[in-house]
Amino acid sequence: MLFYTDGLVERRHQDLDVGLTHLREVLADVARHDLPLEQLCDAVLARMLPQRPEDDVALVAIRLHPLD
Repeated sequence: MLFYTDGLVERRHQDLDVGLTHLREVLADVARHDLPLEQLCDAVLARMLPQRPEDDVALVAIRLHPLD
């Protein structure tokens, strides 16, 4: 599960749906590498944020494991 603030997906001159689609694509690609959560968040931020972000961003990631 990934919780995030709007600064991750919203841009002034871009439709919100574009940002959400981009996030889904980035997560699908990054998730294939089975990274530790801290590295996963770093990879998402690196790929999602512009060089000079206009808004603050926060992420909270939770990995759920099936019960044995």
